[in-house]
Amino acid sequence: MKRKSNHLIIIENGELKDYSLDNKLTWDVGRKSKDNDPDIIMHVPTVSRKQGIFKNLDSVWFYVDYKGKNNTTLNKKPIGTGLGGRLKPVILRDGDVLLFGGREKAEINSKIVWAYFSVTEYEGEWRVADTKGYNELHFISGNKKTVRLNPDKGSVIKEEDGIAIYMGDITYLKGNMDVFPN
Repeated sequence: MKRKSNHLIIIENGELKDYSLDNKLTWDVGRKSKDNDPDIIMHVPTVSRKQGIFKNLDSVWFYVDYKGKNNTTLNKKPIGTGLGGRLKPVILRDGDVLLFGGREKAEINSKIVWAYFSVTEYEGEWRVADTKGYNELHFISGNKKTVRLNPDKGSVIKEEDGIAIYMGDITYLKGNMDVFPN
């Protein structure tokens, strides 16, 4: 079972955190310091203390990047600036993937933070499946089966009743979703 709810799913160094964005209108993102206590705390040194902010304006979610030295990418493209180098808000859509601290490259590694914007909340707790060493995975949600050959890290399989996030050695699952190697 699912329900509409705006969420930001963050994976950093193998740890998943799921933020219900509807609890607030703005969410600061960055590394914590004595002068900065962001709402969404990231720990990798490539993320700036003040990386950016998520904002809700009239029920539409935006992300504004503060243009630190290690940019943010949205769906594998660097978030650019507006006219005259001004900060440029980007509208978030269901399924958008952000990489924080990845410079111009949209590459998933231990020096970045991966994030996924979702408008759906699935029942149950997040589970972890060991997918180390498998190049063919079968994702099953209800009667639907999705096969992925050599999936890219950060691949998301989203179905009516469940979601899977493949990160290489492990896959995160929620709702009525399971993964099996072939």
